[in-house]
Amino acid sequence: MKRKTGHIVFKSMVTAWFLLLFVIGSVSSQAVPFPNSKVNNTKLNSDSTTAKPFEVLPDSSNFVTASVLISSPGEGTFFYMGHTGLRLRCPSEKLDYCFSYVTYLDQGPLFNLVLMAGKMRAGFEAVEFDEYIKDFRKKGRGVWEFPLNLTLSEERALWELLDNQMMKSMTQPFDFMEHNCTSSAFHSVESILQSEDIVYPKRGLLLMNSRDGLTKSMGKSPWIEFLALTMLSALPPDEPCPLDLFISPSLWAELLPEARIVGLDGSERPALEGEVKELLPVKWQPSPTWWTPIRVFGLLLAFVLLVTLGEWLFHWRRLPKVIDVTLFVIYTLFSAYLLYASCMKLFGIVWNLLFVVFNLLPLLLWLLLRKTPWFYRVYGFYAVVLIAFMVYFSVHMGRVEWAHELMMAILLTRCVSQYFQKGKLWKTDRKN
Repeated sequence: MKRKTGHIVFKSMVTAWFLLLFVIGSVSSQAVPFPNSKVNNTKLNSDSTTAKPFEVLPDSSNFVTASVLISSPGEGTFFYMGHTGLRLRCPSEKLDYCFSYVTYLDQGPLFNLVLMAGKMRAGFEAVEFDEYIKDFRKKGRGVWEFPLNLTLSEERALWELLDNQMMKSMTQPFDFMEHNCTSSAFHSVESILQSEDIVYPKRGLLLMNSRDGLTKSMGKSPWIEFLALTMLSALPPDEPCPLDLFISPSLWAELLPEARIVGLDGSERPALEGEVKELLPVKWQPSPTWWTPIRVFGLLLAFVLLVTLGEWLFHWRRLPKVIDVTLFVIYTLFSAYLLYASCMKLFGIVWNLLFVVFNLLPLLLWLLLRKTPWFYRVYGFYAVVLIAFMVYFSVHMGRVEWAHELMMAILLTRCVSQYFQKGKLWKTDRKN
């Protein structure tokens, strides 16, 4: 009887939970349908953003306007790249909405965990322009408007596309590489063009190789840059930076003013139909962090070298052992995550060059062979692999990525020490 009652209670709770989610999703995903375009072209209304009379042109070309809104970076890692939204207006009907790609979780520890697991979901939401801009004004973030040069039919298609995307609720993937606020807006605009493509000027970041392009686009956030360079180490360094993968607010803001919409028949027009407008000035600037990956790994290497010196000169035992155990646990977790990310194709990766030195083979060997007297040779072998890979990695990438080199140097220091220390003990035992 108790089991049956518990089962009923459990089913009731699950049902109530899904009903709650359905209600929340219904409330937050209200449609913003395309306005009725059958209006009198001489109809006058007040444009809420300019407080001046607005007249629909005879060809209805200004019945709806579309523009890209790009904001400056904000506080916190999630907002460090800036933000991109799409603004769609129908001044004669006093409609002014901003569509942007947002996540269902706010920034925080849980957000980071779900994001790194590749389980973060997002979707388009529409808010009125005044509400959209209020948060940026409050946080001192700059906002610029880029008016798109689209036809009325293309503006209709974009509005309907975003409206349909919004009704899907928070079911789309999100990550910093392929699926984010800028890439979603970028692909939405390109998808509504009929037999046309947006051609961007080949300059700046697009002339760089993949690794330099990553560094350029994410250089303001050194830890995001380090994560991106780590996860995308298999990108060919000698190939140009792929726009679709590295599209970011600052990059799009740089390229849009010179971009053109080119048709298959050879026709072309500017991607923007007017000047870029500053809606809000920049009042908040991110403070550069002193704790960059290079400095953190550099200090850790200096500490490990100091402890290793104490191990050899003063016969320290406990502290080196704690360091070795800590490094081995972190190494194993990091290697397991790289494997997970590759199997799940997170950030669009299916392979990673760092697998050569960051893999689960050391864990397997430790579990199976750690009690053998010659196990110290594993440390020697891994030290040789590390040295070879550190040289190869710099040559292959065409530059020294100091954060990764210092990280591997920490492991190399302890492997060399373990090889000689344990080798000495093994030889002593053999003599006895």
